[in-house]
Amino acid sequence: MPHAFHQLYYHVAWATHSRAALINRRWRPQLLEIMNEEVKERGGWLIRHNAMPDHAHLLVRLPPTVRISDFLGEVKGATAYRVNHDLHPKFKLRWQEGYGVLSLRKAELARVSRYIDQQEEHHRKGTLSALLETTEVQEDDWPEGTVSPLKGAKNNPLLSRTQA
Repeated sequence: MPHAFHQLYYHVAWATHSRAALINRRWRPQLLEIMNEEVKERGGWLIRHNAMPDHAHLLVRLPPTVRISDFLGEVKGATAYRVNHDLHPKFKLRWQEGYGVLSLRKAELARVSRYIDQQEEHHRKGTLSALLETTEVQEDDWPEGTVSPLKGAKNNPLLSRTQA
């Protein structure tokens, strides 16, 4: 898509396995550099990123040719692999299976960037954004009148492959 206009910005948050405090302050700068490299390797533009002991945040711009689910699976897998093999942490870095992702308008980037930059302060003061800290969807997060894909295809006529 050489002539396609796009502004696709995403804020992503995901947790360590079982929300364990696996990210060590000593090697957190290397983790962030690895994340930066892996985002670029997969065609993304890193805007902001940060990591706390039990979760990470990314603010990225992606081209329309990149599927966010594939992108995140690859970034998460590559960062865990590289940290474990290059940095040899005391406890292996493992990510949870899911993630939370929000699409953003360009006008929201500065506010979300500040939020990501100030993670330590937000956690210390308890001034967290429930929406921006979400790392997995809950079944009741779906608007009234819609069917959560978590209920599965057999309960969702729009997703079911068989006709009744």
